[in-house]
Amino acid sequence: MEPVLLNNRYRLLDLVGSGGMAVIYKGIDTLLQRRVAIKVLRERFANDPAFLARFQREAQAAANLEHPNIVTVHDVGQDGGRHYIVMEYVDGQDLKSLIRQRKRLSIHEALEITAQICAGVGHAHKASLIHCDIKPQNVLVTRDGRVKVADFGIARALSESGLTESETVWGSPLYLSPEQAAGDPPSPASDVYSIGVVMYEMLAGTPPFQAEKPAALALMHMREEPPPLATYNPQVPSRLDWIVRKLLAKEPSARYRTAEQLGHVLAEYRKQGQEPTGWQPAIPSSSPPAPSLREPRPASPSRVVPDGLTWLLGIVAFIAVVGLIPLWGLVYQSYSALPASPPTSTPTPWVTPTPTMQLVSVPDIVDKPVDEAQRMVEQTGLRFVISERQDEPDVQEEIVLEQDPAFGERIPLDSEVSVVASIPKRALTMPLVTGYQVELVQEGLESDGLQVRIEEVWSAEPEGIVVAQLPEPDATLYAGDPVTLTVSGGMDEPIRLEVNLADLIMLESAELQQRFQVGGELEVTLHWRALRSIDTNYVVFVHLIGPHGGLVAQRDEEPHTPTALWTPGVEMASSHRFTIPSDLRAGRYQLRTGMYPQGRSVARLAVMDAGFTTVESDSILIAEIEIQP
Repeated sequence: MEPVLLNNRYRLLDLVGSGGMAVIYKGIDTLLQRRVAIKVLRERFANDPAFLARFQREAQAAANLEHPNIVTVHDVGQDGGRHYIVMEYVDGQDLKSLIRQRKRLSIHEALEITAQICAGVGHAHKASLIHCDIKPQNVLVTRDGRVKVADFGIARALSESGLTESETVWGSPLYLSPEQAAGDPPSPASDVYSIGVVMYEMLAGTPPFQAEKPAALALMHMREEPPPLATYNPQVPSRLDWIVRKLLAKEPSARYRTAEQLGHVLAEYRKQGQEPTGWQPAIPSSSPPAPSLREPRPASPSRVVPDGLTWLLGIVAFIAVVGLIPLWGLVYQSYSALPASPPTSTPTPWVTPTPTMQLVSVPDIVDKPVDEAQRMVEQTGLRFVISERQDEPDVQEEIVLEQDPAFGERIPLDSEVSVVASIPKRALTMPLVTGYQVELVQEGLESDGLQVRIEEVWSAEPEGIVVAQLPEPDATLYAGDPVTLTVSGGMDEPIRLEVNLADLIMLESAELQQRFQVGGELEVTLHWRALRSIDTNYVVFVHLIGPHGGLVAQRDEEPHTPTALWTPGVEMASSHRFTIPSDLRAGRYQLRTGMYPQGRSVARLAVMDAGFTTVESDSILIAEIEIQP
C-alpha cells in the first residue's frame, strides 16, 4: 500500500485486519515514536452524520477506559474523509486463533482468560459502556498470557446510529445474546451472555450453537438450549457447567447482572477449588465444654440468701417426701412375702457356655493411599479386599474412594473390609499413527483409556487412512485425554475450508474430481457465502502451483452469478476447469484460489481467517493433489 500519514502524525504501515465497519492497520505514532494500531472507518459509515456523532461520543468514552485488560485508546481523529481511532498495539494473537490451535483450552486457562475478560468488561460496565460485540476475535492474548478486550465503542455506536441496512449485524451471530437477536436494546447482561458463549467455546472447542445462516443462529440463541459441556469435554466439573448454563440463560434477569459480578463468582469458584474438601474428623478434647452465652459461669462463688418463695418451695417438697413413706412400707411388705428361693422340683438344665465374640472398630481409610489403608486394616485384625477400581484422572496414586463397612462400625475379628480404589494416572506416549488404517490404531488407543475422535476429510489418500493426528507423536498423555484422528474420506468428501475473505465473503468448501492426469482436465467447484452486500464484481483465480513454488497453470474468471448480485447468507457455487499441461512431471502439486476486484489482479481480497487451511499472500490452499503420468 502507498504510505499514508494521518494528520501528519500517524503513519499507516501494514493492513492487519478488516471488519464490516472498519479496517485496521499497524502503524507508527511519529510524534511519540511508538507502534500503534489504527482503525479507519469504512467510507459508507464515515459519510453518515448521525452515525459519526454517536461514534465520536462512544469512541471518546472508550478512550476514557483505563484498565490493564482493555486495549487502550490513545486518540480519536479525522483526516479529510478518514475517521480513525488510534489504539495500543498488542503483540500477541486473538483468542479465536488460540482456540483453533489448541482445539480447546484447559479449565485453568479458560477460567484465567474469562476472569481477565470480566475484569475489563466489568470496568466498562461501571462506566455505563456496553461492549455489544464480545467474541474471541475481539479478545487479544499477549505472549505472557495477559488478556486485552478490544473494539469498545463501535458496536455501541452502531446500535444507536439509526442505520437500517439489512446487512448490518449488531454483534456477531455466533456470540449474540437472545435479546440482541430479537432486536431489543443490549444491557450489561447481554455482554455476560456473550462472555458465556466465549467461555463455552474455550471449554468445548466449539460454540454452543452453529448454523449456516445468521437468521437460524439467532433463533437458536432465542429458543434452544446448548448441548451439555460434558458432551465435548467430560473434564468440566458439574458446578462449572452450571455456571456456564446460567450465563447462557435466555432471560437477562436469570444471568449475572454485570461482568464484574460474574468475575466475583468465578473468583469464589476458583477459591473453593483450591480449598481442601472431604470429611474432617472432630478433634476430641479432655477439657470441659465452654459455657454457653446463655449460661455464663459465675466468676466466683457467692452466698445466696433465700427469699420467701424459696422457703415455700422447700415446705412443699418436704410434705411430698413424707407422703411417700406409707407407700414405701407397702412395697417392703409385699417383697418380704415372696419365697426366699425358687421351687426345687424342676432340675436345673445343663447349659453349654458360648465363647464371647471379640469386636473391633473399622478404621477410617477413605482418601488414604491403598498401601497405608491395607496396613491399617490388617493391624486391626481385619482383612483388606479391593472390590472395584475406578478411573480417577486427577490422582497420582492409588487412593481409597469408598469403604464398607463404614468408619467406626464394630465388626468381628477377621471380617472383610471391602474398598473401591482409584486407578492413578498412567503416563502414555502418543505413537505415530498417520499412514495407518484407522481401524488398526483406534482400538489400541481406546484400550489405553484415550478418548478417540474421528474427523473425515477430503484426501487423495485411500479411504480410511489416518492423514493427521493430534497430539503429535511422542506427546505425553493420560487415560481420559482426547485424541483427534483426521481420516481420509476419499475424494468424494467435500474439502472443508471456512476461509474469511475481508469479512465480506466466506469460502465454505470445495469439491474436486477424483483423478488428475498430465494433459487431462482439472475441475474444481467452490462454495461461497456472502457475509453482507457486495458492491463490486470480483474475479476468482484458481492456480496450480508446482513442487518448487512456480505457477504452472491457472484459470481467472468471474463466477456465473456476479458477486455484486450475491445475497448475504445465501451459498453460491462457482465451477472452474482448465487443462493440466501435458509437459508436467508427475508428482504433488498445490491447488490455490482467491479473489480480486475486476481488472486489479494485484489487489487480492485480504484473508482475515484461514479457517481449516493455510494462506500465503492471500492465496488459499484448496488441496495438495497427486498428478499421475
